[in-house]
Formats: sequence, C-alpha cells, structure tokens
Amino acid sequence: MTLGENIKARRTQLKLSQEYVADQLGISRQAVAKWESGKSCPNAANLAQLAVLLETQVSVLTAQPEVPDQQTEALSGPLTERERRHSARMLVGRAAGALLINAGWDGYSSGLYSDLPWYWLAILAVGLLLMFRTSLDMQKRHRLQRLQILLGALLIFSIFFLPRLIPVSSAGLRYLLADVATAVCLIVLDLKYWRYIWKVK
Repeated sequence: MTLGENIKARRTQLKLSQEYVADQLGISRQAVAKWESGKSCPNAANLAQLAVLLETQVSVLTAQPEVPDQQTEALSGPLTERERRHSARMLVGRAAGALLINAGWDGYSSGLYSDLPWYWLAILAVGLLLMFRTSLDMQKRHRLQRLQILLGALLIFSIFFLPRLIPVSSAGLRYLLADVATAVCLIVLDLKYWRYIWKVK
C-alpha cells in the first residue's frame, strides 16, 4: 500500500477522524485528506508526529524497513506519553461525568436530600462540564455510530426520566433500579466504544 493508504487504514482502524488528526498535528483537515489521497506527502516532522498519533512507526507507514533518522525517534517519546495522559484523562473524565450527572440529579430530584439542593446541583454541573469537554474531544476522534447514539440516549433517559416511570412506591428503590440501568449503559459504552476511542496503553 502507498503512504496515503497506510495512513487512512491506520486512522480508520483506530476510529480517528480526519479532523482529530489535523487538530493534533496543528494542520488543516484538507492536508490530511490530501495525504490520504496521495496528492501530497507529510514532511518529516509531521510524519513523525503522525506515527505517534497513529500508534505505529514511521517505517510501517512508509513501508520502509527502518526509521529514517534519529530525530524521528527523539520526537516520538514525549508525544506518546502526552497522548497517553490525554487519553487517560478523557476516558476517566467521560465515565466520571456520567456518574456525577447521575449522582447530582438523583440527589436533587429524589427529594431524599431536600436540605442540600445547591450541593447536588453543583455536582450535576461538574458532571455536565466533564461530559461536554469529553464530547468535544470524542467528536474530533470518532464518528458516532447508531448503537452508540442509542446507548447514550438510554443513559440520559435512565438518569433523568426512568426513576419517575418505574412503578414502585419506594423512591429509594426506584432510583436504585434506574441507577442499575444507568450503570449497564455506562459499562457497555465504555467497553464497546470509549476505551477504543481513547486507547490507553
């Protein structure tokens, strides 16, 4: 395969969007599209950063037996660690955001802790901020799939609406059952999508 085909194949395998790759390299999306179509080639610095971002080696992308120079090797170390830390933050932030939204809304809406409404609203707000921040990063890396959209909608539904629809007289039991449904959606999303979008080695 050509360099452009190798780049596209690896990007697709990691479920990264062209926009995300461009953003991480500080270039335009059109430049990435030209690389993948073979209309242009990345320079040495971009190629080294691209190899790190795509979790591979320059020699694999270029189909050459060895890495071209020592400068490429020197560039790959800190970038790999930076990307790993970023991925870890996004993965933890996504799950924490969902949990904080669930906890904040449960505490505020259940009426069980009516003496601390602002406390629960603050937790809810932090969860929403985390979810918004990680959603922006996810949008750059990954195109949403139908099942992911459905599971995300079920997650939101189970947090905000399901407790009021469960036909059980005990408020505590209603919220517990809704929390179980939320946890199932969260676990499936994490195992099927999030841990691949933000791959942490």
